Amino acid sequence: MTQLNFGEIGELTEARANELYESHKKYLEWRKTEWATRGPEALEKRMAARAATHTTWRQMKGFELAKHEMGHAGNKPFVIGMGVMSGLYMMAFWSQSAESRASAEYWSKYHMK
Repeated sequence: MTQLNFGEIGELTEARANELYESHKKYLEWRKTEWATRGPEALEKRMAARAATHTTWRQMKGFELAKHEMGHAGNKPFVIGMGVMSGLYMMAFWSQSAESRASAEYWSKYHMK
């Protein structure tokens, strides 16, 4: 069991009493602001303010979401790989001539009509 030692508190002077009073007053003001942010009404108010100012990844679409995901450190290698492979595929596509496409079995079967 804890033994309380009240001998170290010291004498309660007027200055010490005023200091304690101000300290408690400050604490109670802080607690009032805390109490004001509690309860269902305050929760609805906080949620409305957050919804108006904050966009989560679930609310993002299209390029905004892709840009957000590319910014994550764990996705950087995949982003670099996709960029390199896309560049290679585009280079391979643009390097084909019309004659080579016409002579290709796949291209002439599905794309050339």
